[in-house]
Amino acid sequence: MMIIRRMCALGLLALVLSACGGAAPSIGPAVPHTIAQESKLVDTTAPVDLPQVGQVAPDFQYTMADGSTHLLSQLHGKKVLVNFWATWCGPCRSEMPDLQKALGETGDTLVVLGVNKAQELKEIAPFADELRISFPLIANPAGDIAGRYGAQNLPTSYFINSDGTIGLKKTGVMNYSFIKTHLDLLK
Repeated sequence: MMIIRRMCALGLLALVLSACGGAAPSIGPAVPHTIAQESKLVDTTAPVDLPQVGQVAPDFQYTMADGSTHLLSQLHGKKVLVNFWATWCGPCRSEMPDLQKALGETGDTLVVLGVNKAQELKEIAPFADELRISFPLIANPAGDIAGRYGAQNLPTSYFINSDGTIGLKKTGVMNYSFIKTHLDLLK
């Protein structure tokens, strides 16, 4: 009788696992792999001014859906485009495909990071799916990263040289031609 109970339990477990694709059922909607669920400003020194061209970009940390944690400062050696955006921002939405195109044409010499300004994760996930963004979209509900960078108006973008210094700050929508031209000017 004990053997039959164990076989039934194992059979039920196998049925549940196969129905769930071999994994334990998840709770709540899945977060796309391109979204950083957590982030925070690492550069906590009291700023005298907003970051300027030629200065080292203020550091921040973000944690992706897979649990991996990254720092902006770890990207030295690559050109970086940090784009501050929000889901409700029409110009932000219109430039996302051009950011994606620029990323696709530069290979692994460019990193694009989309830092969301003060919205919750649940608002960002549908946006990422809809626009099919492959670069990290970073949830920053506290807004501390955008605040440190002075991203009051959206979109605001920072082009960062491979040595970690700021090459350009751009407020307002960008098209592919503008992005490509200014990426070519980065060191």
